[in-house]
Amino acid sequence: MPEYQWLANLVLMCLFLLTPAALSTMLAGRWRGNRVVLRWARVLAVLTIVLAVAYDVAGAVFLLLSEPRNGSWRPPPGAADDPYFYLPIGVGAFFAGLGILVGVVRARHRLG
Repeated sequence: MPEYQWLANLVLMCLFLLTPAALSTMLAGRWRGNRVVLRWARVLAVLTIVLAVAYDVAGAVFLLLSEPRNGSWRPPPGAADDPYFYLPIGVGAFFAGLGILVGVVRARHRLG
């Protein structure tokens, strides 16, 4: 296993846990009309967006650093030590967090 794979997996697990938590708090806040719950949903949605962007940027940086420099198709010697990133999951979490944030703002606007 690569050296920092545990950190990439931790961020990925946080993305998988924060998205349903933000969605459920948004739905509970809209249903009850509670502004405090909607504030928590907004915080969770923003945290999901920040983690998704950080995950994708870190994955892109590791992908660019492991690209061969001299045009050969052989990977550099240290490329096997880089953690594995699943970039489509980060993009999906970004759009899900953005959708939840839009839903929270619309619900907050309806409450007045």
